[in-house]
Amino acid sequence: MPELPDVECFKSYFQRTSLNKKIVKIEAPAKELIKKCKFEDFQRKLVGKKFKRVWRRGKFMIVEIEGLPEKLIFHFGMTGDLKYRRKDAPRTGEDRFSRLIFRFENGWELRWINIRKFGKVWLLKDPTEIPLIKKMGPEPLEFKKEEFLRLLKLHSQKNLKAFLLDQKDIAGIGNIYSDEILFQAKISPHRKIESLSKKEKEILFKKMRSVLKKAVPLLWTEFPKSWLIWHREDKICPQNKNHHLIREIIAGRAAIWCPKCQK
Repeated sequence: MPELPDVECFKSYFQRTSLNKKIVKIEAPAKELIKKCKFEDFQRKLVGKKFKRVWRRGKFMIVEIEGLPEKLIFHFGMTGDLKYRRKDAPRTGEDRFSRLIFRFENGWELRWINIRKFGKVWLLKDPTEIPLIKKMGPEPLEFKKEEFLRLLKLHSQKNLKAFLLDQKDIAGIGNIYSDEILFQAKISPHRKIESLSKKEKEILFKKMRSVLKKAVPLLWTEFPKSWLIWHREDKICPQNKNHHLIREIIAGRAAIWCPKCQK
């Protein structure tokens, strides 16, 4: 599932390709993915308008529209993506799963791809009408170490993996990056927050920020082989090839970790 770094990349891509271009046509092969708005109303409000600004909140991408009080809000689900193509470019490969298409006056179009149809789109005046956004915790790259330490203290009885995954605690971290953060911090996902030393808490904060900040540009290139993300399938620990990663269900999700390196 797209997580904070992925959605940050979608935001940057949208910013580069789709701002300040007049929308002349909208297609919706999967109208059911547009929530709380009939497609006819959705189309009527957006055709003739331009996207003016885009930002991210957790795993959501939010778009401001010229002359409208409503915001366009994307959730990418498990298999979401964006493609900016010429209008006559064939819809082959992943483009076959374009669920919403915005055609611009310049002859190009933005295709919102959602292979398994787990994504959703809203057109709302207030993004907090979406319960998950309303209840969402702080952004992990925006709060200070002291705030993070206070948050840990507030949830001292919570399992660490569950804490990182809970969007009400911290916004935007999902399964893959929570595993990566804990691996790089050398902390077991089974640990409770109350068991962490002050030094471990500070390391966790440092690794949370560094993993998420580094992941954004790496998504356009390639992750280092030293990252856990490379070894989710082969189960070979990137720190020591004699160590084997294990897969367990923790906090309801499939966690990958190294019991030798993570204590």
